[in-house]
Amino acid sequence: MGEANRDAGAIYNYAHFDEYVANGGDTGDESAFWASPRAGQRAPDFTLLRLGDGADVALSDLWRSKPLVMEFGSFT
Repeated sequence: MGEANRDAGAIYNYAHFDEYVANGGDTGDESAFWASPRAGQRAPDFTLLRLGDGADVALSDLWRSKPLVMEFGSFT
């Protein structure tokens, strides 16, 4: 973060975060995280919609042709 924007992140706050935590939302998210595959484990096969043309793309079709690394996360 640049010097001019260093304090900008300090004012950001998820508007309903306290309510989310009070209702157990973070506990559910944490449980889902620990139940997910770990690094080095094979992910279960799934199909997603490709944004460019709307075609279905199966994970198994991608890893058959070459090694595949997937990373999911929040960029907010």
